[in-house]
Amino acid sequence: MSTVIDLKAYVGSSSERFLVIVDLQEDNWQRLARDDAGGLDRALDNCRAAIRHARENRIPIAFTRTRDQLGPVAGRPQSPWLSGFEPKREDMVFERRQPSCYGNSLFNDVVSRVEGFAICGLAAEEVCLATAIDAAHHGHRVTFLSDASASRQRPHADADAVHSAATSAIELFGDVTTTRHWLVATSPRPVRGRRYG
Repeated sequence: MSTVIDLKAYVGSSSERFLVIVDLQEDNWQRLARDDAGGLDRALDNCRAAIRHARENRIPIAFTRTRDQLGPVAGRPQSPWLSGFEPKREDMVFERRQPSCYGNSLFNDVVSRVEGFAICGLAAEEVCLATAIDAAHHGHRVTFLSDASASRQRPHADADAVHSAATSAIELFGDVTTTRHWLVATSPRPVRGRRYG
C-alpha cells in the first residue's frame, strides 16, 4: 500500500484502546462458509459492532490481511474486503506473509507505541493465535474478542471445536473477552466531580 500512515496520531492511544481486525476478505469468508463455521454471522455482526464503536470513540483501527505470495504481479488481484468492512482513510492496513500480524514490521512499531490491542476477525485459529503468541513474546498485552472471531475446520475437528481450542490456547498468552465486555471497557466514562453546596 502506498499510503503514508502518520504514526504520531496513534502514540497517545492507551494500551486498551487499539483494535486489530484480521482477514475480513471475501475468500476467507467463503472458506469459512464452506466449512459451516458456527456463529459466522454472529462473528461478523460483532466485528461490525466493534468497528462502529471504535470509530465513534476515536479508537485506532488496524486492518490486516495476508499478502498473496503470487500477488498482483502474477495477475491475481488481492481478495477484496467483505462488503461493509472496507477500511476507511483514517484506518491502518497491514499486509503480511506469515500468520502473525507481527510478520509486518510496521505493525510491531505501532503496537510498541501503544503496548497492547484487541484483536478479532476470521481465521482465529491461525492468525489471532499466532499474533497472541508473538504479542506475549514482545511484552504486549492482547485481548481476543472471541465472539467477534471465527475459525476454520481441521481434519477430525469441526469449526466450533477448533474455535474453542484456539480460544483456550489464546488464553495462555492474553485476555479473552466478549465484544460486549470490550465495548463497555473501552467506552468513555463520565468524570465524577465533587458536589459543592
